[in-house]
Formats: sequence, C-alpha cells, structure tokens
Amino acid sequence: HTVVTLIERLNVWANQTKFKPYFIFVNDGSADKTMQVLKHKLKETKLPYTIVSHAKNYGQHTATSTGFYYTSNNLIATIDDDLQHDPSVIDSMYECMTGGNYDLVYGNYLQKKHNILRNIGTTVLQKMLKLEGKDYSMVTSCRLMKSSVITMFKNTHNRIFFIDDYLLLAAVNVKSCLVEHNERTMGNSGYNFSKLTKMALNILLLHSTLPLKLISRMGLIMSVVFFLMGCFYIFKKLAYDVEIGFTSLIVAIFFSTGLILFSLGIIGEYIRRIWVSKQQLDQIIIAETCKH
Repeated sequence: HTVVTLIERLNVWANQTKFKPYFIFVNDGSADKTMQVLKHKLKETKLPYTIVSHAKNYGQHTATSTGFYYTSNNLIATIDDDLQHDPSVIDSMYECMTGGNYDLVYGNYLQKKHNILRNIGTTVLQKMLKLEGKDYSMVTSCRLMKSSVITMFKNTHNRIFFIDDYLLLAAVNVKSCLVEHNERTMGNSGYNFSKLTKMALNILLLHSTLPLKLISRMGLIMSVVFFLMGCFYIFKKLAYDVEIGFTSLIVAIFFSTGLILFSLGIIGEYIRRIWVSKQQLDQIIIAETCKH
C-alpha cells in the first residue's frame, strides 16, 4: 500500500535534487501484490531502476545488503519504503558528509515516531552492547555512505542480521546528522514484539561476545562462591563436627549442573550457526531481477 506514494515522492525528489539517482528496490519476499504495483507504477515514470525480489523473507538487513550488491555508484543511500524518512534528507546528509569528509553519515531523528515499545527495546539493546565497548546509539536505517564502505557486500550473498556492524567496521569517519522522522502514512510496521525480540537475540549472539563474557564472569563468580561455601562447611565440620547434610549437597549439585548446562547451550548455539554458515545453508535465493 505504500509503494504508490513512495514512487511518487521519489519521482518528485529525483527532479529536484542535484544528484542523478539510480534506484534499487528490494522486495523481501512479500506475498502480496507489491511486485505488480511496483513495476506498473515505475513504468509511469522515467526513473532508472533495478528491482530485486527475494524468493522468501530474509529480513530488512539482508534485503539492504542485497541492494548494496547491485549498486555501482560512488554514493549509496538507504531509506525505508514507508517514507518515515523522506528522500530529501539525503541532500541534508550529503551536506553533512562533504562538510567533514565523512565515509558514513546516519540520519538521526529529531523525534522518533516509532511506538514506545520499540523505542524502549532499542535503548535496552544499545545499553547492553555498550557493555562491550560498542556504541550503536547513532545507528538508524537512514544512511548515506561512500562505496568503499560496502565493499564486503560485493563478495557475499549470505544472510545479514545486523548490517551496521560491518558498515561501522569499514567506515573510517562516521557522523550523524539530525533529520525529520515522519509518521507512517499507512499500515503497521512489520517489526512486531516477537520479531524485535528475535532480532535483538540475533544481534547479541551473532554480532557480540557479550553472552560468552557473561558466562565466563558468572563461572568465575560462582567458582569463588562455591569455594567459600566449601571452606565454610569444612570449618563447621572441623570445629563443631556438624554434618554437611543431604539438602546442601543436592542444592550445590543442581545449581552447578544447571549453570554448566546453560553455558553449554549458548556455546552450542554459536557452534550451530557456524555450522550453518559453513554448509552455506543461509544463502540468499534471488527469485527475480528486473532492470530498466
């Protein structure tokens, strides 16, 4: 439902901007009539474009990386299809980029128009990632970057769960500038609570060593606690000839065993994802490509 408005706005912007933009549309496996409407509406314009359609839904970050694969210009911008950031913000970000010779510019919002639950989740995730020295506070899906920042995406077709980890790694100079964030014109965001939770877990597991760090610290703390508890019971046994007791023994066994199994579960998840990647089971399948 947003495609018609999107094309109309892109057409107006293309006639106003000093750039000569080339547009890449990535249809991430939508099951509705998006492709038909997109092709029909684009034929009514003179916009140069490429449409890439995934065979199934792989997620926003993977779809964006697919778009990067098909780019050839020196500057690349990304915006969402719901026009929550207007195409005109690209001009503002370009002025910011040239003012300091930056490689990557994020459009940060004067006021976020996402729902409160999504904003809270984003804040919590950012604070968790800050624990291991990663600052993603400026990261948004509104970006302008030089082609050198996306070089790695020219050589891969794997699924990407958090694209900005790679962008920030490749960019030498990064900047954010304030842009307007609009309300959705129609429909609801595809990111419901379960999808946001799944995405956050994927980021923590695949783009962060925080779970492993927590395990190692937890193991160290518990080993010290168990050692002190052991010393305490040994002292009671030697000083007062008190039996250690069946209950305390069972509690210690269950607690330590549970901690070990929990640790092995997370490590196993890392190994599983490595195996899937090595077996190339996460390859992207392109169902259709349309150029004009």
